[in-house]
Amino acid sequence: MRFARLSLLLALAAPALAARKPVPPPLPPLVLPGAAPVIEAQIDGQPVRLTVDFGSDPLIMLGPAAVARLNLAADTRADGNTVDRGRFRVAVGQVSVAVPYSEEQVSIAGRSASVRVLAPATAPTEAVAGSDGVIGLRLLPHDGVRLDFRPRQPSDQVVTVAAEPGARSSSTKFDWPLPKGIAIEVELHPLRPVSVASVAAASRLADVGNGKLFGPPRRVLIGFGVARPVRSLVLDRPLAIAGVTVTTVDVRLFDWAGKAELPPDAEGDEAALVTGKRGRQRGWPILKLGRDALGRCASISWQRNANDPERGRFELIC
Repeated sequence: MRFARLSLLLALAAPALAARKPVPPPLPPLVLPGAAPVIEAQIDGQPVRLTVDFGSDPLIMLGPAAVARLNLAADTRADGNTVDRGRFRVAVGQVSVAVPYSEEQVSIAGRSASVRVLAPATAPTEAVAGSDGVIGLRLLPHDGVRLDFRPRQPSDQVVTVAAEPGARSSSTKFDWPLPKGIAIEVELHPLRPVSVASVAAASRLADVGNGKLFGPPRRVLIGFGVARPVRSLVLDRPLAIAGVTVTTVDVRLFDWAGKAELPPDAEGDEAALVTGKRGRQRGWPILKLGRDALGRCASISWQRNANDPERGRFELIC
């Protein structure tokens, strides 16, 4: 009787067990050259080459040439399904942009998923030569990703920090405590030439590093094709942030919302101070570390949290 009951239970469970898809084994860590971190992928079955951007939102951005080649403007795809479209809205300082996107089937290393693919008017600046666009770090199916910049040296330090999506940005960030005051948020942007800070972050960096503003305003690309005015903050006492030495950062003074203490001006140029209230970075202490700081590292790694795919940790060997 007991054997018959067990057989009946197994028979009833068989359809459910058969319907379950086998869980694929984890992929090996992805190791890429830091100067050209490019992967092969497919969008709607068509091949593309994508630059892995550690500082990007979890999305794909393609240049106009790739969008045209893939015919992403078509209303349907090869399987006959209608394309879901929308606009990705983001504020870059006092500039608001709405970038069109479509939901596409993307395949990487044999793993497929529906991904939001943006089609900005200009090619993403982080995309290295020969690639079609950029892909955010957390979209990769690999649980571990490493960028190698140079051979590791005995004098290098290893720093590990917990990382998660930001409250104001879906890019992956970590919190870094300063000798005084509250922590600042830090993002890793090794494909950008210079580090950029909000006024809220720069004021704290200047406070602990005896920093001052130098030079006239310049315009640098921040993201989504938007350039913003900046001035240089130079620290008399360089700061170590996650093993990286920071001496100079660009500061987005013209996106200041008037609710943070401005860094002191070495040249006494009062005209550079901004009193407008329309800024988008009120109280947001964000520092985006660029190649000027991260280029001295041996490697930067990301490891996904097995229990929470949106979180993980960065390891910097610098």
